[in-house]
Amino acid sequence: MVEHVDHVDLDEGVISVCRDYFSWGKAWDDPRVKLHVADGAAFIRDVEAGSYDVIIQDSSDPFTWDDDGAVIDLPSGVLYSQSHFENLVRVLSPGGALNLQAETFQIPSDLKGIGNWRSNLLDAGFKSAKYGSLAISSYPTGQIGFMLCKKSPEDNDRIPTIDDVVRRFGEMVRKGKATSYYQPKLQLSSFDLPLWVENSIYGESILSQWSTESDEL
Repeated sequence: MVEHVDHVDLDEGVISVCRDYFSWGKAWDDPRVKLHVADGAAFIRDVEAGSYDVIIQDSSDPFTWDDDGAVIDLPSGVLYSQSHFENLVRVLSPGGALNLQAETFQIPSDLKGIGNWRSNLLDAGFKSAKYGSLAISSYPTGQIGFMLCKKSPEDNDRIPTIDDVVRRFGEMVRKGKATSYYQPKLQLSSFDLPLWVENSIYGESILSQWSTESDEL
C-alpha cells in the first residue's frame, strides 16, 4: 500500500506540460503525493536516514558527447555521483529498493557507464544492483535500461512469486487499471540480456555459470 510519495523535479514547466497533455496528469491531485520543485541531489542530502522504502530516479541523461567524441558531463551527472549514491543508501529503509535510469546498452560509451555505475552503487553500500532492459520507441536505439538496487541482501520470503505477480495483475485488470506496457512475464524477462551485455556489465565471470551447468548435464 502506497502511503506517501515525494515527487522531486527541477523543472516546474515539465510538470505543467504533463498535467495538461498526459492521461495521468491528475496524479498530483492525489492527497498522498507532495510535489517538490527542487534539485534532486540537494533534496536527498537533507532527508532523514531511513525515510523511504522505494526511490525511483528517472533523470535526464548524465552525459553526452562532443563532435570529437569527448564525453561532456551534463547537470544531471550529480545524480550519478558517488556521494549521491551514498545518500540514496542512507535515506532508504533497511529493506529499501532503488530503481535508477541506467541508459541504453546499444551505445558503447553508455554500456561502459552502466558497468561503472553498478560498481559504484555496490561500493556505496547496495547489496545488489541488477540491470533490466525496456523497449522505449521514443528513445534513441529504441531501448533503455534501469538499475534495480537492494539495500539488504535478497530475502526470498519477501520476494513475490510469479504467481503472486499474476494474481495482483489480474486484480488490476478487473479494476480497469490494466497497463499498456507491463505484463507479468516482464517481471523476470527484463533482466535477461544478450551475453555480450552481461559480460560487460557483470564481468567475464558470468560465463563460468554456463560451463558449470554444462558439466552437470
